[in-house]
Amino acid sequence: MTENNKITPSQWRLFFVVLVLGLAGMTYTILRKHNLYDSAALYIGLPLILALGLSLTPRTKSAMGATMKGMTIALLLSAVIFQEGYICILFASPIFYAVGAIVAYPIDRARKRKGKNTTLQTAAIATIVGLLSLEGTTELTTIPRNNEIVTSKVINASIYDVRNQIAKTPDLGDNKPIFLKIFPYPAEMSGGGLNVGDERKAKFIAYKHIWWSKVEGDLILKISESTPTKIKFDVAKDDSYLSHYLKWQSSEVLLEPLDENHTKVTWKLSYQRILDPAWYFSPMQRYAVSLAAEELIDHIATPRT
Repeated sequence: MTENNKITPSQWRLFFVVLVLGLAGMTYTILRKHNLYDSAALYIGLPLILALGLSLTPRTKSAMGATMKGMTIALLLSAVIFQEGYICILFASPIFYAVGAIVAYPIDRARKRKGKNTTLQTAAIATIVGLLSLEGTTELTTIPRNNEIVTSKVINASIYDVRNQIAKTPDLGDNKPIFLKIFPYPAEMSGGGLNVGDERKAKFIAYKHIWWSKVEGDLILKISESTPTKIKFDVAKDDSYLSHYLKWQSSEVLLEPLDENHTKVTWKLSYQRILDPAWYFSPMQRYAVSLAAEELIDHIATPRT
């Protein structure tokens, strides 16, 4: 091979980056094939593969820089190649970057401190992160997914007026908390009544990539129990885009008359977390569902003045 035909260091770096991204793509495909794309194997294991491969790319000045650039490229490609929605990418990016930083930092330290071998430290970190990626892949490594959020408020209305309001077709209004604006919101509501078997239907419209890939779906709730102080809705159908992240189980309203003009309304929302790891996704989901419970009390149970 002549001097002019030699592969340059920059070409080698590009080759290894493409190789790592290709390996990550193959891993993603395997996870989807085995229905593990909601587990920690995707949200921790995949960034671990990317971080190890990118940070060890030959002749890079900074493992951290190479890893962060590679992570960004991988996340951007996931929208186009793997058709992931913007919500998934938005919430996956912090954990991807965090895993990348945890793996790349000791490698950079080892390069700067040539006299000290930190291979064992790097291997230990990678092993711990690898074990964390097992969550959700088996029953043994799965943290309980069932959750219940309970929110209570005192409404300045009689229990009779509150029940009449709940019996109407729901109207959530246009204003909603900033955090909930990230997620699909009901575009249309229908149904009414407080008898067993009465339904509420919420039509969701989502755009996977913010302005294209429109996805429509319905959440249908059916009353399974109705008393003067309790209305319980069970999920009859849910093919909305939110079903990719959590599985609704029931919605329960408890009414406690305090006096003629005040009623304590307690709204319980039960759901099943789908995404892993729990330490990352569970707090966000619980916060979002708690905001949703407050919205239900404010807009569905509170009589209009």
